[in-house]
Amino acid sequence: MAVLSDSAGRPLQWRSVVTVVLVLTLCQTSLHAQTYNETHVKAAFLYHFTDYVQYPDSAFETASSPYVIGILGKTAITAALQEAIRGKKVRGRPIVVRQVNLEQEMRRCHMLFVPDPEARQLPEVLEVLGDAPVLTVGESTGFAVRGGMIGFFIEQNRVRFEVNVDAARRANLNISAKLLSLARLVKGERKG
Repeated sequence: MAVLSDSAGRPLQWRSVVTVVLVLTLCQTSLHAQTYNETHVKAAFLYHFTDYVQYPDSAFETASSPYVIGILGKTAITAALQEAIRGKKVRGRPIVVRQVNLEQEMRRCHMLFVPDPEARQLPEVLEVLGDAPVLTVGESTGFAVRGGMIGFFIEQNRVRFEVNVDAARRANLNISAKLLSLARLVKGERKG
């Protein structure tokens, strides 16, 4: 019985098996990468938001005080964010990531990320923060409309974000026009 072979002399049947295994491996990697990417993309956004928000001088105790990113509760984004900020600074300031809860001093953060499982606490978070210059970022549906400043959402399999400019202004934060040009602008519930 004759066996067909390719130009390298390998049987075509073996080549087909290798192709099927390669395709299956790529499909599994692609599925894993979607989960990996969403978390890491959000972490990268959090880091880059630091460059596009202007804070009042009173937001920092000293000229060398760190830029503090608080994470409410436990979430996979903490590790991804620590990886994203490793060795980086914001306007010459070191960046610190801290896990916080409602009992801790959230007002000492410069950015507070509220992951989806903690979104039920948003009214209490906003009450504790009041008009403190803390950029609130979340990933729950309607986060910015409910009084947060920046809310992530998924559109066409991409991480996007919406911004509630009024909420940022009430906290005396100025969000760059460059960042706003990439966002979907929303009006939120009036807080305070």
